[in-house]
Amino acid sequence: MKFSYQEPLPPYQILSEQDLKSIHSATLTLMKTVGVRVYGEEAREICRRAGCIIDDDSGLIRFPEEVVNDAIVKTPEQYVMCGRDPKNDFVLGSDQVFYTNFGTGIEIVDPDSGERRPSDSTDLGNVARFVDAIPEINAFTTAVASQEAPPRLKDLYEARAVFCNTTKHAILDAENGINANLVIDMAATIAGGREKLRQRPFLTLCICPNSPLEIHEGASEVVIETAKAGLPISILSMGLVGGTTPSTLAGTLVVTNAEILAGIVLAQLVNPGNPVMYGSSTTIMDMQYASSPVGAPEHGMFGAAVAQLGKYYKIPTKVGGT
Repeated sequence: MKFSYQEPLPPYQILSEQDLKSIHSATLTLMKTVGVRVYGEEAREICRRAGCIIDDDSGLIRFPEEVVNDAIVKTPEQYVMCGRDPKNDFVLGSDQVFYTNFGTGIEIVDPDSGERRPSDSTDLGNVARFVDAIPEINAFTTAVASQEAPPRLKDLYEARAVFCNTTKHAILDAENGINANLVIDMAATIAGGREKLRQRPFLTLCICPNSPLEIHEGASEVVIETAKAGLPISILSMGLVGGTTPSTLAGTLVVTNAEILAGIVLAQLVNPGNPVMYGSSTTIMDMQYASSPVGAPEHGMFGAAVAQLGKYYKIPTKVGGT
């Protein structure tokens, strides 16, 4: 089992201990008074039974402080990211840093012609095979989309391309609960059944909240079905500072923190102790081009702050593009 490839560097502490406490306190106030829109009848009913206040017309769910804090405590501090081949296992949540590739592109530069074109399953499989051969990359994230697939089957085409080309831990997407279960069934077929997959989960399913303060129905279904299966969940907020979130570091951290914690609450209400990654790929909005510059220095600053928040909560973290 691998722990890391190098000794960890001293962490960059962009936030003080008081900053962390203030952001947590402001997040609890936001979740309790304003709420987060979580769509999906099953998700709302699960939260209602836990004591959350539901507005069925707007979709807003207001989360009591004790519900949020209880979910944080129940989320594991560490867990094993299993590979299909045990040599690719690693422990997430320690002080070591691990790596995965970025995703999910919709175009690729053709390696033969040099032309830019829509990506497809063959491209995804090729990238997966490439990553599988690089020991410094610990897990594989859906790198490019299967653009040739019918929209409702895209998740399945991508899962097939990944499972056929890497034995490293796979971090995949699913559009809704139906697709989540189908992808889980594909992995279970490889593992020899759902129980064996649960014992050695080599699959994480990822959702991205819609900033500001919204988890759409498909995403809530994915959280519910993945938690029922006992598999890891990655909750990755992707706010745009000055666009979909406030223009300050602190304000954006409060909003994205509320989005992530809402997903964590839902996962822990379904299956207490379910492994979850606390994640963000938040960056600034380029006001001139209305784009998302993932190479901006501010992206790294937010990544450092999110890593600190994850450590503050004792939840494994994932940051993108830094």
